[in-house]
Amino acid sequence: MTRFLGTCVALALILLLAYPFAREAYHRYEVARSLDSVMSDRDRAALRDWRGDAASFGRSLLDRCELENGRGAPACQRYYRVAQQ
Repeated sequence: MTRFLGTCVALALILLLAYPFAREAYHRYEVARSLDSVMSDRDRAALRDWRGDAASFGRSLLDRCELENGRGAPACQRYYRVAQQ
C-alpha cells in the first residue's frame, strides 16, 4: 500500500513539474502555426532561439511591425492575436 501511494505521489509531482513546460511548448506551437504563413525564415529561426515565452515573441513581432508600418497599420493586424496571448 505504501509503495502504491508513493508511486502516486511521485507521478503527481512529475506531472505538476512538467505542466509549465508542456504549456509553453504548446503556446510556441500555436504561435508558430498561426503565424506560419507570415513569418520569414529569419522569424522562424528567431522563434526557435527565443529565450522568452511565446507571447513575448508575438509582442516583439508586433512591435517591429508597428515600428516599420506605424501604429495600428493593417499589415500588423495578423500579430495582434498572438501578442494578446
